[in-house]
Amino acid sequence: MRLKSASVLLAMLVFFSDILPGQNKPNIIFVLADDMGYADLSCYGNPVVNTPFLDKMSRDGIRATNYVVSSPSCTPSRASLLTGRYASRMNLPYPIGPGSTLGLPDQEITIAELLKNIGYNTAMIGKWHLGDHAPYHHPTAQGFDSYYGLLYSHDYRYPYVKTDTTLKIFRNRTPEVMKPADSSLTSLYTKEAIRYIRQQKKEKPFFLYLSHNMPHLPVAFASSKNNKGRSEAGPLGDVIEELDASLALVWDAVKKQGLADNTIFFFSSDNVPWIDFPNRMADDNATKPWHAGTAGVFRGKKGESYEGGVREPFIVYWKGHTKPGSTITDMISNLDVLPTIAAWAHAPLPEGRTLDGQSVSDVLLGKAGPHPGHKEIYYVNNGVCEAVRKDGWKYRRIEAAPANGISGKARKAKEELFNLSYDPGERTDVLTEFPEKATKLKALFEKFPGKTEN
Repeated sequence: MRLKSASVLLAMLVFFSDILPGQNKPNIIFVLADDMGYADLSCYGNPVVNTPFLDKMSRDGIRATNYVVSSPSCTPSRASLLTGRYASRMNLPYPIGPGSTLGLPDQEITIAELLKNIGYNTAMIGKWHLGDHAPYHHPTAQGFDSYYGLLYSHDYRYPYVKTDTTLKIFRNRTPEVMKPADSSLTSLYTKEAIRYIRQQKKEKPFFLYLSHNMPHLPVAFASSKNNKGRSEAGPLGDVIEELDASLALVWDAVKKQGLADNTIFFFSSDNVPWIDFPNRMADDNATKPWHAGTAGVFRGKKGESYEGGVREPFIVYWKGHTKPGSTITDMISNLDVLPTIAAWAHAPLPEGRTLDGQSVSDVLLGKAGPHPGHKEIYYVNNGVCEAVRKDGWKYRRIEAAPANGISGKARKAKEELFNLSYDPGERTDVLTEFPEKATKLKALFEKFPGKTEN
């Protein structure tokens, strides 16, 4: 495998960064759910689903209410999370299927590579969905010392998807479990995470990216025998409550290993629920509309650039650093995760890569003033920029398809302006009421940087 851009420089810095005083590097666990809605956890307002562990982590740490992902679908959102860059820079505009020639490019620097190069053990467990075609698309070529999980969503099979691919759980690059049952995934990932944590020592920090398949549809058969029927919310509640309980087991392993005082815990999701899932998902004669989660007060759904398509739960706990019981209302993005982790781990940022996020360390640690400035955030859907946010304002523009029967002519693009501070549900378009604000945000929209090189 050819060397990544800047890897030599970063490797040279390992020795020096390790001997600098005051740099006791934290362990990091980042848990990513799949298609979880903003309001699918009790600490984010769900009145039926019980998530006591995540509720406690949000009370002991911070709960962000204004965290968004840069794309409302799986592959591009995950690419942005791991690299701090818009997925359109990597030609990853939409969820990719098995055998696609698209995938995370070799020259991209992931969080795992960043941390591995300063001495971290790194592991990924769970869903990847960033390619399988080229050798460098695999997690173990993208900075992870080890990998255990599915390369795709668990719906890449009959009757949901017409494919000749057989779903497999891989250990590194070797298939280990063929056609795993939906109901086994959370349990298998949890056991693997606990096994990994038990191998860790205080002498060397670790980074665990625990990427669950749940609660992505289908969930009708995803509850294990011991968890089926545990929730009033039906199959969706069952899998979310099982996921919450499994994370409690993982954290208990961290505590038993004596690592909890210096371990940062993150929890979020890649995008919101598949509220209007296609008919093929119901071909199992079991998947129902209420099996998808909810975006709460937000308008929109998976695949849309309204807030309901991109607003996610975001919980961070770091003992002695995050302020217990804090609710963070400041704008944060998944693009910010890499530079923030880099700051906390004392890791140099990637050379030769333009980062689209920024460190929000001071915000998360309660050291920033009220509503500190944040660079504009773009929402990219299917590789196309559809919206830009700056502070509490959002400008959205959707290009219309040519009008029926009018060859060569196009309908006028749909433009909208929202004040998300006053109107987080995007109920009222104020484009005509605030023309100067609309003009400023439109100018930012036109400067979308996501297709530039590097």
